[in-house]
Amino acid sequence: MYVTGEGPPYRQSVAVWLELPDALVLAIETPSPQESAGAVGRALAKALRSPLIGEPRRPTRVRVEDPSLAREIRAELGADVPIEIAPTPELDAFVAEMASGMPEGDEEESYFEDGRVPEPLVASLFQCAERLYRVAPWKGAAGDLIVRLDIPELGVNGACAVVIGSLGESFGLLVFPSLAAFDAFEAAASEPPSKRDSQGLGTELLSLEFERGAALPASLRREVAKHGWPVASAAAYPRVSVRERDGVLRPLEARDVQIAALGASALASFCMRGPIGSSDAPPRSESFTDEHAYGAKTRVTAPYEAFDLFEDSAGESSAPTSSEPLAPKTSRNAPCPCGSGKKYKRCHLPIEEAQDAPRRRAAALHALDSRLVRAVTEFAARRYGERFTARWDELAAGDRLVLAIPFSAYASRVDGESVLDCYLRERGKRLSGEERGWLEAQRVAWLSVWEVLAVAPNEGATLRDLLSGEQRSVRDVSASRTLIARDALLARVVDHAGLSLLCGVHPRTLAPADAAAVVAAARKRLRSKALVSAERLREEEFARALITLWERRVKTAERRAARPVALSNTDGDPFLLTTDHFEFDPALRGSVEDRIASIAGAEREGEAEPGASSFVFVVAGNRKHRSWDNTIVGHAELSEARLRLETNSRERADALRERVEAACGRLIRHRTREHADPLSHKAPRADRQTQSAAPEHAQLVLDFKAAHYRAWLDEALPALAGKTPREAARSASGRSSLDVLLKEMENHEARGERGEAFDFSVIRRELGLD
Repeated sequence: MYVTGEGPPYRQSVAVWLELPDALVLAIETPSPQESAGAVGRALAKALRSPLIGEPRRPTRVRVEDPSLAREIRAELGADVPIEIAPTPELDAFVAEMASGMPEGDEEESYFEDGRVPEPLVASLFQCAERLYRVAPWKGAAGDLIVRLDIPELGVNGACAVVIGSLGESFGLLVFPSLAAFDAFEAAASEPPSKRDSQGLGTELLSLEFERGAALPASLRREVAKHGWPVASAAAYPRVSVRERDGVLRPLEARDVQIAALGASALASFCMRGPIGSSDAPPRSESFTDEHAYGAKTRVTAPYEAFDLFEDSAGESSAPTSSEPLAPKTSRNAPCPCGSGKKYKRCHLPIEEAQDAPRRRAAALHALDSRLVRAVTEFAARRYGERFTARWDELAAGDRLVLAIPFSAYASRVDGESVLDCYLRERGKRLSGEERGWLEAQRVAWLSVWEVLAVAPNEGATLRDLLSGEQRSVRDVSASRTLIARDALLARVVDHAGLSLLCGVHPRTLAPADAAAVVAAARKRLRSKALVSAERLREEEFARALITLWERRVKTAERRAARPVALSNTDGDPFLLTTDHFEFDPALRGSVEDRIASIAGAEREGEAEPGASSFVFVVAGNRKHRSWDNTIVGHAELSEARLRLETNSRERADALRERVEAACGRLIRHRTREHADPLSHKAPRADRQTQSAAPEHAQLVLDFKAAHYRAWLDEALPALAGKTPREAARSASGRSSLDVLLKEMENHEARGERGEAFDFSVIRRELGLD
């Protein structure tokens, strides 16, 4: 529950300790929000020293559900009392008994929420809700309508709005923080009642629902009558509510009501402009400004996934009650940007629409899949009960919901039968041709490890299945923005109507070497060294095993990433940015500069700051890279009265300081030495914006890399068991290891600066691995 009346509403937390087997209450702590941290430990201290019942005593064992509390408890109990992490249903019974004895709240319900919602905003809500009810977007819909809602001014980005009422029971609008949140809500709703109670709603939820006036509390009816707020009918009184993840109602704030009003108004206008929800409805995205809802711009997109197809060009105008489609970029009747003199619609618009058709088609298919995957999983949950939901639980743990949902619907088997086959047999006659075609495509799709071969910006990526050898060009705008060459993903690729789409992807990608380890383990399980048939990859038990192998490797990668990184320079010394500071008499500056210039290996750098001089110190060759002619081991800067020496290790700093002091003698005086760990947040970092991005700079970098990798071909490498790349390429096992190593290097290069990524195809051709 929430506590209201003084200051902002807050949820009261309670820490209670029970003694078993009699469930005696030994201590209760009811801290304020500012004091909630440590409340469990404080309550335990009370239970140990002055319990509510009996003499002070110590427990022989403690059970607590939240593992994060173990340290707090251990601080009070010491190390001799075992702490068990397990469910605590006894506390649930105590809370239920407490709640049953609490009196009803004495605060009358009000649309003004104790002054937190102003009257003009409530009036706006009624006006916008009336429009939505009269448009009635739920009429004629085959199911709930799902759209994307964006209200940037209120911090609403990517919200999922669901219109309910297709069954003719309750009408209104549900707003979830995201599409993933809506999926979590549906997943929680499909759980058996016992588990659903403990999991709650799975997400926070804002709702605008229409109620009959007779069902409203009397206090609300009086407010409506007093202010004359409009309603569409006796059954259309709007009620806004927000529920927390655990289902508890949160007291409303002004922002909640404004989101509901804006969403209702924009959705009503959007639905009046064309149909939504059908598989053949074209993707649309429009922006609206409603003067009745404080003027914030609201954008509606249907289907949800089509958002990336449109450019928000509505930013220039904020005229009230206006709406502007968000595509195309150029007005249809404007002159074509190509300069032909023709109108855009007569010139390049048809060409661009044809080019954009696959992306729009892909978005429509994703929307179709969202509806069907829910239908199949709900069908399976009703038909098979725990025999299906238990297997769903295994998959849905952690953050892999985007993979678990389609996999459970399309690849699960219960009692030896495919869930999808059963659905098609019993519900197939109700499906449209496109719906059946999509489900047939899902039937033959499979889960595998896909390697990214190339990325087409704002379109998709070319993938290769590392187990079957199949190759696909997938349409996926979001994937094109996050994936890079040689990334590996665990995914299902569905082929339908000339398009390939990602439908079910594990949230974590792997680097090439980790993906190769997963593939090797999968081949071992299948007892196959050759390419694997898609039929074998469709086997559910193998697919589940592949998910397990993938997640084990993800954890390995996470542990490796968490280990401290040890850097070294090309001499093998620990990498540590080291700066020595000297000072001298300004009158002797010329002599100091001449002495430094006389040091063997000292070379003047190009232009320095006015009144300053700059040197680099060079030695012949390089211990690590045999192809290098020389190595820069330090840098010097002279100002009017100061000298600064910079190196990247203690060893180089000691050696350079010795040489400089020997050359300059008493002309300079050492003042201090500074160290900076390059992995520390305190270490100086180069400003990327000040780095040169000129073409000649990029070419210099590429020339350096080309020379480096030519020499690399003949270097003995630990990753190749001490062989050089040329030697490793002579055997099958060596070629396999070399291929993975090159993929790691290609993946690393793809993450670097644009224009400076090295093309390894020449190296692959040299090694016979192209």
